[in-house]
Amino acid sequence: MLKAYVPCHTNPVMRSFPVLLRGLALILACVPCAFAWGPQGHRTVGAIADRLLTPAARAAVGELLAADLDKFDNPSGRATLESVAVWADEIRGTAADEPRWHYDDVPVCGPVPPREQYCRGGQCNSAQLERLTTVLADSHAELRARNEALKWIVHLVGDIHQPLHAADNGDLGGNRVLVALAGVRTRGRLTLHGAWDSELVALALETRRRQRPPRDIDTLALEARRLAAEAGQGTPASWASESNHLARNVAYRYPGFACGSVPERIVVLDRDYQREASGLVRERLLLAGARLANLLNETLVTH
Repeated sequence: MLKAYVPCHTNPVMRSFPVLLRGLALILACVPCAFAWGPQGHRTVGAIADRLLTPAARAAVGELLAADLDKFDNPSGRATLESVAVWADEIRGTAADEPRWHYDDVPVCGPVPPREQYCRGGQCNSAQLERLTTVLADSHAELRARNEALKWIVHLVGDIHQPLHAADNGDLGGNRVLVALAGVRTRGRLTLHGAWDSELVALALETRRRQRPPRDIDTLALEARRLAAEAGQGTPASWASESNHLARNVAYRYPGFACGSVPERIVVLDRDYQREASGLVRERLLLAGARLANLLNETLVTH
């Protein structure tokens, strides 16, 4: 879950931290949290989808992005799904920002409650994906509304395939869990959510380039198509369910995990955890790209 938009509060357990950890945690609690997947992950999803669009859908995307505007309402020059994949993160803090759309706040412990309990007023990822798809499909809707619906869809499909965007343990989707990756040098503080957004993406794609998709994107697109054919297309609700299941069984299976509790010390994610998690990250990125393309191929049909 993209928790950067939730007001920050000091966690009471920080009072028991050693001095250095307390200072680190206090800083962490009062700065914006990590973006979902990070630029590389989102652009990889978009780049895969670009390659799997039908000619008709590709033409429709081109028309919708022809007059695309950036967050300052200036012409963006962006013409591909890859290039607009991070728009929904770029606009945070502006009037167009919709913080709650980035995640489904599903508990990671206990039975999964009905969606209306964690998605009040339809203000969550899966509900908004359903609504935005309807807007995109309406050829009579205003061009800007359809343009922004497309950009939101590109981003939110990526978000909901990130396991920590559909799970929570009272820790802002892992943003309050401080971690370290065994054998991996990271830049500054790192949270569980941040590790899944970026560090594990770099391991999964075997590249240090954190802003762009990997060079073998054409091969990844073909693999993504096969993977989606095996897994099935599903729906936004089923994608959220998949991610919640994976969060319960992989992302939150770190040493010392306890339901409703935030670890007081930095959690070390060992190599076995990293290996399983990075493999899962790769699969989720590929599935998101192929499913995004399938959704657009079906939605952007010329009637």
